[in-house]
Amino acid sequence: MGINGTRAMTAFNSRDGGFFLTTVGRVQTPTLAVMVEREEQIRKFISRDYWEIHATFLAEAGEYPAKWFDPAWKKDPEDGEKRADRVWSEREALAIAQAVRGKAATVTEESKPTTQASPLLFDLTSLQREANGRFGFSAKNTLGLAQALYEKHKVLTYPRTDSRHLPEDYIGTVKETLTAMAGTPYASFAGAVLKNGWVHPNKRIFNNAKVSDHFAIIPTGAAPKSLSEPEQKIYDLVTKRSVSYTHLTLPTNREV
Repeated sequence: MGINGTRAMTAFNSRDGGFFLTTVGRVQTPTLAVMVEREEQIRKFISRDYWEIHATFLAEAGEYPAKWFDPAWKKDPEDGEKRADRVWSEREALAIAQAVRGKAATVTEESKPTTQASPLLFDLTSLQREANGRFGFSAKNTLGLAQALYEKHKVLTYPRTDSRHLPEDYIGTVKETLTAMAGTPYASFAGAVLKNGWVHPNKRIFNNAKVSDHFAIIPTGAAPKSLSEPEQKIYDLVTKRSVSYTHLTLPTNREV
């Protein structure tokens, strides 16, 4: 609601005389609600004893610690304190410990192939966040670097955008940009994208409904020259994101 809500609530609370400022904001109101809910949870909390079973295993490479958990455990919507590794009876905990004490065990490791969606293209906010996390760049500094890469070096598209998508008629332009990366450190990756036909109509990338005045930040295809180290870092972030994003899913291995 912003200032309109503040005016309305202040007028309402001051209707009988006096002036009672009542601020209402789209940030402070839900934040206050979160704090109140958390305070209620703390006040209603009742401590209960529970037990965990810890063990030390010997192996050829040495020893390692482990903790027991119930493989058949399911989340209890009525009791958020229950966990797979918590036992609520001392007798049960002692029985489990006694049953495994001094016994041989089998350890297995399993890897499963999975797919992971590539991250969205950069808008200004996400670029600033990524640059801050990776390089410690401030938001202002990142904007200045991106602006220089756009205005001075002509290697990035317009950076002051809130869109993370591209127009639906931009498929040909993306292919031309990837082709122009021949002879650069990104050539092998860009070539693989083109060879496998990964640039094709897809609403997750090319979506007119999610493009306003400007589209996502991507490289223009122009060869960068005489970039400073900070400029190179920003250009590298955007270019790698753009190349990887044209491939919708990335194969990964997840150990279980």
